[in-house]
Amino acid sequence: MKKEVLLLNALAVMERLEQGKSVEGGMSKDPETGCIVFRPYNRLSREPGYVPPSVTLRETANGALRQTAQRNKVVVSVKRRLGNIRGAIEILSQVRELTDYLKTLIDKPVTNKQ
Repeated sequence: MKKEVLLLNALAVMERLEQGKSVEGGMSKDPETGCIVFRPYNRLSREPGYVPPSVTLRETANGALRQTAQRNKVVVSVKRRLGNIRGAIEILSQVRELTDYLKTLIDKPVTNKQ
């Protein structure tokens, strides 16, 4: 018995199948036409240039400590009106505070639970 399956996003599905990769999705029968329809899941992680979101571990007055899948990032900014010397001192104190906090953490990956 032969059945026809309608592929949505057929080019992307066929490209993944030609590469030998699996395609996850849902298959159902269309009530109007009676055809079997395959709808592939739109996985963002497969898109080129996708960067998973970072998780903010700690925030300070002028900075934040963020964790991605591969890195811990310290982000600090100060207003220019502070001047170069006071701005540099503020940046160093913020970085020192955030790195001290990072040292207290156990090396476990943090997941974003939003």
